[in-house]
Amino acid sequence: MLAGTYTHQMDEKGRIRIPAKLKEGLGKDKRLFITCGPHNCLLVMTEDMAEEMFKEMSNDKLSTTSFSSLRRRIMTSGFIIEDDAQGRTLLTPKLIAHAQLKKNIVTVGNFNRVEIWSQENWDKVEEEFNNQDYDEELTKNEGYL
Repeated sequence: MLAGTYTHQMDEKGRIRIPAKLKEGLGKDKRLFITCGPHNCLLVMTEDMAEEMFKEMSNDKLSTTSFSSLRRRIMTSGFIIEDDAQGRTLLTPKLIAHAQLKKNIVTVGNFNRVEIWSQENWDKVEEEFNNQDYDEELTKNEGYL
């Protein structure tokens, strides 16, 4: 299970480091896939998880034009991560633009995947969460805690 919030920086060439704890949580010897995610974040998952997600998205019931466009966007923006000798991942301009990344970034573990956010967008997510009634949300989702 992946959990935690990590703040760090992207260098001027667009390289980032995914925290070791999160990489290990995804699987030490697994190949990782990165792509555009919802709400202007990036998603990192194992290649196996990505394949399962795309198989599910290829389901006949989900082959609407809008869903095909979504699948195409995720596939064409994603790639298998290949770290350099220092353990950094070079992000493409498309991914940087999608997530509105600048220098300061936030990487979070979200159960079975990793999300990468710009500091500004993560601050908005945190503010929205802080403005919700936590007890009310737990009551709506009774049985999970």
